[in-house]
Amino acid sequence: FIILTPAAVIGADEPPLYASATEAYRQGASAMKSGQTAAAVPALEYAAKRGVLGAQLKLARLYAAGRDVPRDDAKAFYYFQNIADQYAEITPSSPIAKYVGEAFVALGWYYAGGLPAMGLRSDPGYAAGLFRHAGAYFGNAEAQYQLGRLYIAGTGVEKNSTIAANWLAMAARKQHAGAQAILGELLWRGDGVSQTEAKGLALLTLANENAKASGQDLDWIGQLYQEAFAHADNAVRKEAEALLPQLGGPNRAATEATAAAVTIPPSTRIVTPATRALAKPATPPAAALTAREEPRLGPVEVVPPAAMGMSVGFGAPGDGLTLEP
Repeated sequence: FIILTPAAVIGADEPPLYASATEAYRQGASAMKSGQTAAAVPALEYAAKRGVLGAQLKLARLYAAGRDVPRDDAKAFYYFQNIADQYAEITPSSPIAKYVGEAFVALGWYYAGGLPAMGLRSDPGYAAGLFRHAGAYFGNAEAQYQLGRLYIAGTGVEKNSTIAANWLAMAARKQHAGAQAILGELLWRGDGVSQTEAKGLALLTLANENAKASGQDLDWIGQLYQEAFAHADNAVRKEAEALLPQLGGPNRAATEATAAAVTIPPSTRIVTPATRALAKPATPPAAALTAREEPRLGPVEVVPPAAMGMSVGFGAPGDGLTLEP
């Protein structure tokens, strides 16, 4: 294993509680796996202080979700920010890049809603910058989705349906159910973009399938799909079905039974994240921070990232990185 260790943070006179940061992480991860969270936290904190990305990420998720430990958004924010500080411009092809993107998304949520307890005021514009870096540089689908929502609502950025649709399309291509649903709704209704009912229905169909598979956002996505399907004529349904393979879906007959029994008046408009005022959660949703794949610790080849220089504001990391076997 190769562990990334910011040399400047380790005190020379600190007694070695563990043989190495690697061993501390292994002990902490093992304790967590066996359900001994109280025993895991000190070991993970020891490893996290010495720059072990896996430990930082586990602690950030743990404190943000508040499962098995008291919820502590300040600590979660601290660990997510440490990850962003150290690896903001690591190459997107790195095996740890997706975890850095996750940290930027979590920080975006925190800045969108603010953390009054630690004096962090809501700053949607800054949140947009964080989502933009995660979405454009790391290709993070959740960041692309959140940024699309910001452009739809005009929160923190100038309202622009075309730009919103572009960001949502990036996430939709990665089979992000929420992005597919909102983009599908925009195209189905022609809200700020050219109306394309068939493509809108196709995206809503895929969104509904992906939402069912993930178990997330099923209610509002399912309602959108049912509404569009109920109002689509046979020609639009057939055209949407033909588009499914191009959009990442299966080539099969649309399942009409789901929506056939649903009658929705034409005047009804279902409220979705795209049509209501953008919510500003104070913290990342717990579901988004649990049951995630953990980073593999090595071998990892990393060079110290440069300062960000794109108004994201985390600056450069400490005095470089050392590698601990």
